[in-house]
Amino acid sequence: MRIIILFALILTIYGTFSFAISIESRSESKHNLDGCARIHKSYKASLSRNKTLHIKYNDVKDCYSSFPFELNRATKVIESLKGIFHDFYIYLDQAKEKAHDGFDFRPVDLITELDALLKKNYATDFEFFSNITQIIIDLKDSHTYFLPTCYNSFSFTQNILLYSSVSSKGIQSIKVFHDDLNPSNVGCEVTHINGSPALEVITDFAKYHVKNSRDLGVRFNMALASIQLINLNYSTINGNFASRSILPETENVTYDLKCSNTNNTKKLIRPWIISANSDSFYNNFTDSKSYHESVCLIENVTQSNPFKKRKILNIPIERLELTDVKIPIIEENVTYIGDFAMLLKIGDIGIVVIPTFEPNLITDYSLLITELASKLDSFAKSGVKKAHFTNNVGGYIEFSQYINTLFTSQKRAAFPRDIKINNVTTFLINQADKLNFKLADVDPKSTLSYTTDVPFKNADEYIGNNQYTRGGVTTRYSSLFNEIYSNSSLLNFTTSWKFPWSNKDVIILTNGACGSSCAQTTQYLAEQANFATVAVGGFFNRNMSYSSYPGGSVVGVDDFYTNVNYIVTGNTTIDHPEIPIDLENNISMYAFKFSFSETYSLQFPNNVTEFMYRPATYRLYYDDKSIYNPRLLWLQAAKLFHSL
Repeated sequence: MRIIILFALILTIYGTFSFAISIESRSESKHNLDGCARIHKSYKASLSRNKTLHIKYNDVKDCYSSFPFELNRATKVIESLKGIFHDFYIYLDQAKEKAHDGFDFRPVDLITELDALLKKNYATDFEFFSNITQIIIDLKDSHTYFLPTCYNSFSFTQNILLYSSVSSKGIQSIKVFHDDLNPSNVGCEVTHINGSPALEVITDFAKYHVKNSRDLGVRFNMALASIQLINLNYSTINGNFASRSILPETENVTYDLKCSNTNNTKKLIRPWIISANSDSFYNNFTDSKSYHESVCLIENVTQSNPFKKRKILNIPIERLELTDVKIPIIEENVTYIGDFAMLLKIGDIGIVVIPTFEPNLITDYSLLITELASKLDSFAKSGVKKAHFTNNVGGYIEFSQYINTLFTSQKRAAFPRDIKINNVTTFLINQADKLNFKLADVDPKSTLSYTTDVPFKNADEYIGNNQYTRGGVTTRYSSLFNEIYSNSSLLNFTTSWKFPWSNKDVIILTNGACGSSCAQTTQYLAEQANFATVAVGGFFNRNMSYSSYPGGSVVGVDDFYTNVNYIVTGNTTIDHPEIPIDLENNISMYAFKFSFSETYSLQFPNNVTEFMYRPATYRLYYDDKSIYNPRLLWLQAAKLFHSL
């Protein structure tokens, strides 16, 4: 029997330096009720009448637009962002460079573009912050987010979901995946959206509004509906087009449908369904003034507000709407390892579905890894000759390293990392070392030298003398390092266990939404173990990445500044350099984080993995059946073994 491995991270840190941003007094609206007040009134009415709450698009738009632009406040925001990104953002220079062939994103001179925002005229605070958010989206760095709670407090969803199908004749089209209002529309072709060809609309949306991959084909997949194994059940993920946290451009979406049972087209007009994460959120305000004070400014956010200092760790920021899906998977010996893995057999093909590197049901790494090894041994003994691994939504970096060592028996099964070196990071590194403060990627004692494979002797050795020119700028970077494995006995097990198949017996199957820790595993196994890869979906007859945003480490600004503050207050010997101001101490953020370290390829040691285009060995495409049934994709991938 044979094996197919089915694989799709995100990480954070946040702040304590005071940063007072004054809010000028606002005149009362000419209307009796402003947009925020109308939202609150709708909420109260739904309670009194015991009816479903329906939030109106224009009420949210008016609420968001009720805060005037204030240049003084905007200037402080921009100066804070420039300082944070200049001193800490690892891709600041490389983001200025043109995308490599295979990728699709524009060069972004982040500091210059942030400065330019202050030269524009804005009527509202919402316009200003929306422009910042769009610049960050244009980076196409999934680990870097800037989403103020003030303008990301509501979810916007469509009750019709879409997918991309490629026919046997190679014709690609957009079709209806699911329709809450009229199930008979499922499978109908969507010819136009808002009057433009549907395929072009989804492609443009993926190009400009989806950020979690540098590969446009992968972003195209992310824009559309798909199914994913989550908590032992297959569920529908709406996709970025139908599920958003940023206010959509229009109140409704118009779909032109052409169904196979008729030559006629029909037009659907679907409004956005708008909601907050919890009903308690609506108790935080009664009008625009109280909304701004309780939702937008952190010091006034109440405990009942679900957005207070929200820290999002290792999960995609986009809100995912999940619906249970019944998948006809009836094979021999279907087994689960908590919510970490599902294993099943199709003939002599073994399917290993690893949906997450951040399991919840079983959190003991040792138990999970040893159980996986045991199940794979059983697979081999039962006649499995090939292995197939599929989509994974990411998780902990260290966990992926244990997976890498398990499959390759290499002790140091991870890509080397580094961080930016300047007067601020040099101060933090030296003080963390002096205080014995364990701060990831800053404390020399918490990392291994990539050159010697032992902890750094001191801060100077960690800081090193490396410098590289990227985007026309020469910048210093630290010595290369790896994380220290926290479980030596598990490391001994993974390096001594023998993977029961050769590299020709394994295929990794993903739709490209294999991110961060998942990407670091799939890229490592493809590069170092020569595992074949298969990418599903994207654009017909175009290459596509099998993974996205490998990154290095990501920090949430608030936690990061908490740690920085500890280091600064512990300093009693030297004057410290000026630390960029943390705007999140004053402004409530739904998500504010950035990439802090980067990883390098082992095969191409001068290349940063985040900017390397790695197309899959093979391509498959969704059709009208496989979009709902991953088993069909597994069978198609199994046929590829004959060509290995």
